[in-house]
Amino acid sequence: MQTQVMQDCWMRENGGRVNDRFGITEKDGVRGIQAFTDIEEGSELLFCPWHLVIGSSSLQDQMKPGDGMCSVVDEMAKEIRLGVDSLWYPYLDHIGGQRLPADFISEVLLELQGLLTTQDATRHLRWFDQRCDGELDGTAKQSLVAFISRASEVGMIPIYDLFNHHNGKRSAKLTVTEEGVQLLVVGDGGISSGDEIYLSYGLKTASTMYRDYGFVEEWPIAWNFQTAGGNNFAFLEFPDVVAINPSADLLRAVWQSNISLEEYLSLATTHTESLSSADLETFVTAVENEHFPTTFEGDEVTLALLIEQEGGTIANDSSDNISDRISAIRYRMAHKKALASAKLYCNRILTKRMSMGSQDQEL
Repeated sequence: MQTQVMQDCWMRENGGRVNDRFGITEKDGVRGIQAFTDIEEGSELLFCPWHLVIGSSSLQDQMKPGDGMCSVVDEMAKEIRLGVDSLWYPYLDHIGGQRLPADFISEVLLELQGLLTTQDATRHLRWFDQRCDGELDGTAKQSLVAFISRASEVGMIPIYDLFNHHNGKRSAKLTVTEEGVQLLVVGDGGISSGDEIYLSYGLKTASTMYRDYGFVEEWPIAWNFQTAGGNNFAFLEFPDVVAINPSADLLRAVWQSNISLEEYLSLATTHTESLSSADLETFVTAVENEHFPTTFEGDEVTLALLIEQEGGTIANDSSDNISDRISAIRYRMAHKKALASAKLYCNRILTKRMSMGSQDQEL
């Protein structure tokens, strides 16, 4: 809570605005932003003037992709080194490093069992080394990781990056203006008191979300995998429903809509049930051919032992590696569980169709 209070005061002192109807909360060890009262659709949650954004200076001079990121990371690193002399000190002093796969040592990356390769996990570090002039020292790496996991499309925005992601429950969206950037409430009915307020980081695959943000989404989760033969498969996972081989229209609807969970489930169900039995059988076969060196049950045992071990350690490099292993194992377990759920869902549809076919033949 102190983090937000400091940034709130600093933001207001420097020409920004912060709605006082929300604040930091924590649930199951995960920090988020909660509404203290009902907040109407269209309400402004946050306004940040351009001179407080790290990365863009105006509506006409917004951060460019590619090499433009080099200057943003460099600028942020310089401000971190300035410490209390930096204009952004109340903000950057609290930029914590979410540990990402890029931080994992090679032995820990092996825990991902090929679901995220070393090359993919370290792609941002390699990009910086190849494209940027600066040296990736400790502060530069802190800036790069913070940028990857916390930046908006216009750069680093104080307070904005305290909001969590959820495509299915998105209730706030960034708007760019001549004066600065606004975070506005979206969705019919606004936000109810006690609800967490979510942004969308975009609709990305689970592996990309894990690589760039260090977590697996609640729902919808976009999974993909490639068979030994080089065939690609994808599916969207919802509670109790799976959309196999999602179409572009379905993906667009999931990302751009602000609808209820029931409506999402209806869209996913309709899509998968529209697929041919041959397509579903091909998907099931592909899942059955996915092999891992450990089982889900074995992962559960390993995870429990590591959590117990983590509780008995002090903060040092060793405890970081234990925490990273726990993160990697949780990710591979989520992937395995998702594959099993998708296979089960397909088989339910196929069994139902076979049953209906048998009934037709009897008639």
